[in-house]
Amino acid sequence: MSARRTRLRRGVAGAALAVFIAALVIAGSCARAKKDDSLVLREDIYGFFLGQTKDTVFERAKDIATITRAPEPPLGYRGELWNFSMPLEAHRDVDYVRCAFFKDRLVEVIVYFRDTSVMNLERLKEQLEGQFRAHAVAESPDYEMAQKTYRLPGPGMSITLRRITKKERIELYIQYLHNDLEKELVEKDKELERK
Repeated sequence: MSARRTRLRRGVAGAALAVFIAALVIAGSCARAKKDDSLVLREDIYGFFLGQTKDTVFERAKDIATITRAPEPPLGYRGELWNFSMPLEAHRDVDYVRCAFFKDRLVEVIVYFRDTSVMNLERLKEQLEGQFRAHAVAESPDYEMAQKTYRLPGPGMSITLRRITKKERIELYIQYLHNDLEKELVEKDKELERK
């Protein structure tokens, strides 16, 4: 009898241990999913959400915009760059959108506008200040020659509004950067520079 009880106790203990390990694996899996979901910011940026996975963004865009690989920038690593022919929410003032992905997550959205006038720059500045209830701060005019730049904070992101005169054209855009992912991207860029 005692040998039978010992085997029974071991069996029960083994089953309990298996259930405990399975619960830990499931809890860890759920925690990772929650952690990953916590990267997604709630602020709608012309139909894009910073922190979303590349697969999610591409799936949402497939019947809306043409997606093409963007050329690598001349200075520094900015993530995996893609151009979207239009925003994911209809907006007639937008020319196109450039997105950057880092660690398979949307780290940056740059929205380029058709109307590149100073008047549109000021209109967009007021719109952003109202939307994010923050004051847009201009860069020092000592450093700005062919551009006008405003910066303001958003929830979990930084926002830059810029009008820049280049040789071939004038650009007006708003750049939205995911704060946490951008910090990791900057570290990765520093590592690449050291190599």
